[in-house]
Amino acid sequence: MKSHLTIDRFRIWLAVILLGVITMGTIWVMEVIRRNADDEQNRSSARSAPDYYVEKFNFIRLSNNGKANYHITGDNLVHLPRNDSIEIRNPQINSFDQGRPPLHLRADLAVVAQKSSLITPRRDHDEVHLYDHVSMERPEGLSSQFVRVESDYLLLLPDEDIVRTDKPISITTGKSTSTATGMLANNSTQHLALLSKVRIQLKKRETAPASTLK
Repeated sequence: MKSHLTIDRFRIWLAVILLGVITMGTIWVMEVIRRNADDEQNRSSARSAPDYYVEKFNFIRLSNNGKANYHITGDNLVHLPRNDSIEIRNPQINSFDQGRPPLHLRADLAVVAQKSSLITPRRDHDEVHLYDHVSMERPEGLSSQFVRVESDYLLLLPDEDIVRTDKPISITTGKSTSTATGMLANNSTQHLALLSKVRIQLKKRETAPASTLK
């Protein structure tokens, strides 16, 4: 009788011990999962947070051939390591290559997607995305007339000297005012194409007053 009770008691304690081991193992596994999730979240937050910023900056952007072609200023600049992009508040971009008409661009925000082979998909060239109250001006020159383009979005491709958009735009020149949806402008060739919904309003020519004969 005593032997039977001892065996039953041993079985009970064995079950308790096994249950405790299982419980402790479950708690340990859950803690490991929680810590891994926290570490991943912290790493993700670290990648998403800017890793440096600059106030009241200005710099010269070099083209692929080493020739300085864009002078960029802004209120502040932040670098986002997650996608290796740069955000610029109130950017002003001026081109000054010899042999090409200068361009002056302004916006509320610029997002610069830098050329990179370390991200997927890779970027083969720099892209400057300009957002909100965007304007582009080309002053009058010996072989070009004044042009002003306004839109909510323009894309500047510095290496190709191209500005394009698929958004509505307004274009003002010395002789006309135009509206359209979509534009492709090549500053090096001075070629500008309006893609759709084009409307052009020509300015009236001012006539000289007739002379009065006495």
